[in-house]
Amino acid sequence: SNVGLVSDYLYRGISQTGAGPAIQGGFDYSHASGLYAGAWGSSISWLSDAGVATTSGLELDTYLGYKGAASVVSYDVGFLRYNYPGTYGAGMTKADTNEIYGALSYSIVTAKYSYSLGDTFGAPDSKGTGYLELNASYAIPDTGITLGAHYGKQAYKGSTADALKAAGTGATYSDYKLSAAKDFSGY
Repeated sequence: SNVGLVSDYLYRGISQTGAGPAIQGGFDYSHASGLYAGAWGSSISWLSDAGVATTSGLELDTYLGYKGAASVVSYDVGFLRYNYPGTYGAGMTKADTNEIYGALSYSIVTAKYSYSLGDTFGAPDSKGTGYLELNASYAIPDTGITLGAHYGKQAYKGSTADALKAAGTGATYSDYKLSAAKDFSGY
């Protein structure tokens, strides 16, 4: 289980809380076979901030997957459902999203691709939208410090993405992050 209070909930480079704080928590189960499942939730405000939903302050994610290794490469495949309960405005597409994902890791580097099975975070007709990310994580020995690097690219598909592209804005974007984290659990 896990619980956290964060100053801003960023997801794929975009604030989910209007640059405000969020409370988050979840439960995970993993089996020795490699199967895992879990649920995770966070307070959000992006749907009401955008006028899409009149009452939606919660994201609740459920997931199921399998992790394993083949030689020096490990892999992770699974299904993730993002749930956004609440009341939506007339004609608005619910933000609930289903994705499948696959990741490969070697040493300190992981590449992951997530593929949307239908409408994506409220964008109608966006099946096939994908998110590709590259992550690196290096734990400095005997310090409790971990350095991280991330690059991601969200590419929307479908009629909404086509309309935005025709208008000259586009729905594809990139995000990145450099991080340093310190583990204080041994103190």
